[in-house]
Amino acid sequence: MTGHPRRLVGQSPATPGIAFNRPVDTWTAIVPIRSLHTGKSRLTGRPDLFALTESFARDVLAACANCPEIDEVIVVTSDPQVVELAEQCGARGLLQAPPEGINEAIAQGRAASREGSPVVAILGDTPCLTGAVLTTVLAAATEHDVSFVADTAGTGSTIWCSRIPGATSHFGHHSRAHHRAMGAVELGSDQRGEHWLRARRDVDTAIDLWDAQRIGVGPATNRTLS
Repeated sequence: MTGHPRRLVGQSPATPGIAFNRPVDTWTAIVPIRSLHTGKSRLTGRPDLFALTESFARDVLAACANCPEIDEVIVVTSDPQVVELAEQCGARGLLQAPPEGINEAIAQGRAASREGSPVVAILGDTPCLTGAVLTTVLAAATEHDVSFVADTAGTGSTIWCSRIPGATSHFGHHSRAHHRAMGAVELGSDQRGEHWLRARRDVDTAIDLWDAQRIGVGPATNRTLS
């Protein structure tokens, strides 16, 4: 089946990408990013906070673009500046309609995705992700209707995957427990490899950021921190 051109991170939306044949089981990635100006309260005080937040987003979008299992990326946000950033990175930017909230953003992105496409929701503060990491996660996710990756702390979640309509994400306080209670399968819980280490690492605090640098952040974040 002939697919549509895929835009790569860094290309203008008007720039032709690389034509590819879209497999039936490719995923739509949904990246909720509320704003570049709010959030990350536990990192407040850093003079580079705005640049850091933007860099996290760029590295997540780059990881999506470099994952062959993902054929579309939708960024849902309440910030028009994030829409512009998404389009610069070859993704589709979507302004969030009320009500706001991370799970509501994911639901809105899913409603705008290709009908029947499995979806993977990825938090925008996971700068250690790479295309290979997402490939590993999605390979495991194909075995389950609904699944997720817990964060490093073990109480939250960084990635949520659904192959069936009607399932909803439960990001927020104690999301790991909420996802499990709703029947989602935890991926990589018995794995200690580098890919799973990267998949679990979100950044909320200065210690998280130090650990992310230890693991290895993406090029945009690395440039900001250099």
